[in-house]
Parts: sequence; structure tokens; C-alpha cells
Amino acid sequence: MNPDEEIAKKVEIYEGLAKENPNIDIGLLAMNALITQKQNTVSPKAKRWSYLISISLPPVGLLIALKYYSFSDERDAKNVANTCVILTVVSLLMFWFGAKLLFSSAGTTPAQIEQIKPSDIQQILQ
Repeated sequence: MNPDEEIAKKVEIYEGLAKENPNIDIGLLAMNALITQKQNTVSPKAKRWSYLISISLPPVGLLIALKYYSFSDERDAKNVANTCVILTVVSLLMFWFGAKLLFSSAGTTPAQIEQIKPSDIQQILQ
């Protein structure tokens, strides 16, 4: 359900209560509903760190998404998890294309790299 719809539904309930009992302060109840709604979201700092980790450490980004899918009861946790998955996939694709571009521009094939002997590397380093 949309957060705005939830607040509108709560306000309608509060209006019904105010009609029954004139001592009920509907403004105070509405403010409480707004404050409660804002508290039930993932903090901007946590979102920022989740997105940064999803981009820079792709496999860990999937674990963060799993955390938000399974263990978080915040209202926007699933949106954060979806974003982490998308950023992780984009990061992995960028890494894969970058590695492919790097190896293709070097003029060597994986078979040639496999033929390098450790002794050849030691001779070059000495």
C-alpha cells in the first residue's frame, strides 16, 4: 500500500474517533502518524553505504540485498535491495567488459598466458 494512502486511511479513522469523542485531538494523532511513517524507512546513510558497497564490492552487494529482502522490516527495504542487486549486476558487467577489453588490447590470449612458466617470470624480475 502507498504510504500516502496509509496516512489518509489513518486520518479517516482518527476523524471517526473525533466524531465519537470530541476530546480527541486529531491534529496530534495525524502528526504522530507522520512521524511513525518516517521512522519506518531505511536511513539515507545506510542506503548510501549499501549502494557504495554494491558498486565497489559486487558479491557483497548481493549479501546486502539479501539482508534487506529477508531481515529488514523497513517500508522501503525491498526498493533498497532491488537497487543493490541492479548496482551489483552493473558493476559485474563493467568489470567483465573492462577485463575483456584489457586482455583484447594486450594482444595476448588466455592460452598464451597459461604457457608462461614461473621461472620465466623470475628471470625477468632479476
